[in-house]
Amino acid sequence: MKEIEKILQTGTNIFNPQTKTLANVERVIDYIERGNTSPVLVEFDPSNACNHGCYFCISSYIHLPESKDLETFDRSIMSKELMLDVCKDLIDMDVKAINWTGGGEPTLNPHLKDAIEYVGKNSNIKMGMFTNGTLLDKFDLFETIVDNFTWLRFSVDAGTAKTFNWIRRPGKGQDWDKMYTNLQKLIEVNNSKGKKISIGTGMVITPDTYKEIVDFAKAFAPLDLDYCQYKPEVVNREREGGIQREVEFWNTEIKPRLDEAKSILGKKYQINGYHLVDLAEDPTILGRSYKKCLGSQIQPCIGADGHVYVCPNHRGYKQYSYGSLKEKSFKEIWLDMEKRNSVMNQIDNVECFSNCTQLCKPHESNKIFWNIYDNYNKLSTDEERIDFKNYLYKKRDEVIKEVKHSEFI
Repeated sequence: MKEIEKILQTGTNIFNPQTKTLANVERVIDYIERGNTSPVLVEFDPSNACNHGCYFCISSYIHLPESKDLETFDRSIMSKELMLDVCKDLIDMDVKAINWTGGGEPTLNPHLKDAIEYVGKNSNIKMGMFTNGTLLDKFDLFETIVDNFTWLRFSVDAGTAKTFNWIRRPGKGQDWDKMYTNLQKLIEVNNSKGKKISIGTGMVITPDTYKEIVDFAKAFAPLDLDYCQYKPEVVNREREGGIQREVEFWNTEIKPRLDEAKSILGKKYQINGYHLVDLAEDPTILGRSYKKCLGSQIQPCIGADGHVYVCPNHRGYKQYSYGSLKEKSFKEIWLDMEKRNSVMNQIDNVECFSNCTQLCKPHESNKIFWNIYDNYNKLSTDEERIDFKNYLYKKRDEVIKEVKHSEFI
């Protein structure tokens, strides 16, 4: 219980996966006791194609032209029929949230609007999206987003038009100016409807962009946004290493710039800061003290190629697919624990995370999930387990009052 109390001290901000996992602890307990549970969040990729070409994208091995000779290269766009079939299953299974993401750029799928409106009309599932924002006008998505979403984040990753257009390599007419114009339009529509959703911008900090940390703050501080998020680059398996893994680089080059950005942005400032702790305190295994990737069991990834993957960091690698939606429904795949356990055994026990991206998507939720799992299984009596569950439910009820967008782990 001391570890749980320690986790609570890390805060309940919008980008804290540990407290969000605790906010959904009934699913954690359900998984521990039954060996399965419905996902809290599904990362849903409508498209593997992208109209930008960011070299630091965690899915660069799927869609960048430089990756066309890799077996993972796949610029699929999911069909309308398959998207709606999956959405029906997610509704039936009481999934709490969908994050439309990629893969590639989600708004490149011309059927995305239909899927969003179907989920919005037929369920209470919360929805959000990561997007480069340059196609919102082309597919007339402004009203649909504001009427159906909980939040939306523009992936910007730069503080100036010059750097944005250099690192993101956008398609013609889908550059900084288009992004900024569409962002302003979305804010306008949202404000006209009483600010129904949270809108933010994001910047991935890389060795090529860190000098524009302050420029990013200055560019978006004047806009009526809910947050401006900074996060370290999560390097995929083809690009492990680099100075973004060095504590000295963060302390001398990044932290002073982030401090200045925070002074400019005020309450809008957000950062995924846990990476710094793991880099500094545990440089060997980077905080991966857990023995199972349990966080992935409540936040799978549905790829645009029709496969259900363990997590976004494994999308495209068929050995980490639970099954194909072209052969079985999502519900059938999710209930096939023999197959899922086989895939997870490969990750947890055979590879021991050796093929996993360091500081991956489920990393933070794994920490608290493993802590609960390990402590629960050490209890010897039903009475002890009931007391432990009641304690967790009490903490959940406390956290859920404070944490924003609790379904989006």
